[in-house]
Amino acid sequence: MLEKIRDEINQIDQEIVKLLEKRYICVDEVVRIKKENDIPVLDNNREKEVRKKIANSIEKIEYQEAIVETFQQIMDVSKEYQRNKK
Repeated sequence: MLEKIRDEINQIDQEIVKLLEKRYICVDEVVRIKKENDIPVLDNNREKEVRKKIANSIEKIEYQEAIVETFQQIMDVSKEYQRNKK
């Protein structure tokens, strides 16, 4: 029983990895545009907007805090990645 659930989690993890790779392809494009236009990495309004959209799209409210925090961590790592690329 536990093995079946873990297999499902492993499959979901692989899907997340593929989506994160796609996201970083987009982040690379953001870095390019920000470099060309001398735009800072941090955009507080954009982060607030993303968190709000994520929170509003969550169906099970009991997961909201954890999921929003996960996306905040993704954005934090993305900002660091952008700083290193700039």
